[in-house]
This record gives sequence, structure tokens and C-alpha cells, in this order.
Amino acid sequence: MYWINCIALHKTHPYYAPTLKQLQAELYAAMAEIVQLQQQNASLRERLTQVYPATELPAANLSAVARLPESPWQRQPSHKLPFPPDSEFPSPIKVARPNITKPLPSQAAAAARTFSPSSANQGFKYLYVPVQRRIPISQLRNRIRRLHINSSHVLDIHYPDHHLVALLIHNDYDSELRSQLNKFAITVRDEYDPLDPTNLRDPAWSKWSYQDKVDYASGTFADCLIPAIRRIRAPVQDAAARFFIEKSFFGTEAFPEIFHHN
Repeated sequence: MYWINCIALHKTHPYYAPTLKQLQAELYAAMAEIVQLQQQNASLRERLTQVYPATELPAANLSAVARLPESPWQRQPSHKLPFPPDSEFPSPIKVARPNITKPLPSQAAAAARTFSPSSANQGFKYLYVPVQRRIPISQLRNRIRRLHINSSHVLDIHYPDHHLVALLIHNDYDSELRSQLNKFAITVRDEYDPLDPTNLRDPAWSKWSYQDKVDYASGTFADCLIPAIRRIRAPVQDAAARFFIEKSFFGTEAFPEIFHHN
């Protein structure tokens, strides 16, 4: 009705034409602002629903914007959405304290050995065990673990002969390792001696003297033993090197970092 009266006034009173055009422009601007406010209101409601899904937001009072304002210059009061009560805030996230890793039984046993008296059975030895074929050492260690053998006690593994594997251990672990091998019917070749010249099977050595064969067997054993000891971590490495030096398998010059010479 207001729109019709404006048109009639424009036709009957040309003097008011500029004023009517200004009012029409302001009316269009007010209607566009209403549409924009409605869109913003819907967007805010959607965001608040995502943040506070359990909060029931009141329906927007659209009746206030459905009718035209009494005056083109009059502004409607803004309607602010109610802020959710404190009970609607999500509870703060509690950060759990990191669990302290418990030491493994092997680590606890190693720590306990620090406070134990020195063993009367000092020394190291090789146990020789038969094998069907040669496989990578890493695979062999995995199979040793499957026998419930603590592979950390096996300081070195190598193949000294056909169908035979050598396991370097401390003397204190000898009985335990033999007992575990016996559970799986695995026998230890105690009769095998790596220094025995009869184990040199190459026909080219048949013409050598007995002493030459002994020296060659000793040198071959030392060539396997020295790298094996280098792979052992300290302080066991120092103890193993000193033990085999005392047994005259090699000299102190093999480990200058341990035995300093002036």
C-alpha cells in the first residue's frame, strides 16, 4: 500500500519526484541489507550448531524484518544471539601423563650384575653346533631366539666349517645354553677343535708340514676371532680381548686402542 501511494504521489506531484527517488533507493538498500543480515544470521547459527551441537538456539525473530520500517532513516535494533551457558562448554581435555617404560627383564638382570661379585668362572668360549646349511647370520639369530635363547648372550656367530656354526659366549652362560639346546635335541660338538690341522680340508694343504698346518689353523682362527671381538660392545670387548690375548691367540697389537704402547 505504501508503494502504491508513493507511485500515485509521484504522478500527481512532480515536485516530489526527486524525494521519492531517494526514498526508493534507500528502500532498496534497506531490503538488500535485510537479506544480507538474514544470510549472516543463518551462517552464524550453522557455526554455533557445529561448535555447540547440544545447545538449542532460539528461532530468529523474522517478524521484525518482515515489515518495512516506519521511516527510511530508522534502524531496527540488532538482535544478538544468546551466549551458551557455562554448562554447555566442552570440558577441557586432560593430558595423560606419559607412562614410564618398565625395564625389560634382561635390562634389569644386567643392572643387577653391576652389584654382584665377580664370577669365579671368568673367560669366554666357543660352542660348536651342527647346522644343515649356511644362512645369513641375522636369520640365524632369529632362529636362536625362537628356541627361547637370549641372543644377547651370544657374542659372535660364524661358520668355521661345513655344516657347523660357532657361538661365542661367556663361560657363565655355558650351562644355561646347553640346557636350552638339549630341550630341542640339539647336540654340541665338543670334539671339534678349530686349531686341529685335520680340519684343513683343502687338498693343496696336504703337502704342508704338520707345523705349517698348525700355524695356518691358528692364524685362521685368529682372523675370525679379532673381528668378532671388535663387534662386541665395551666393557665386554675389553674383557674378551684380554682373555684371548692371555691364551696367546693373538698379541696386544691387534687392539692398540685397548693396550696403549709407548
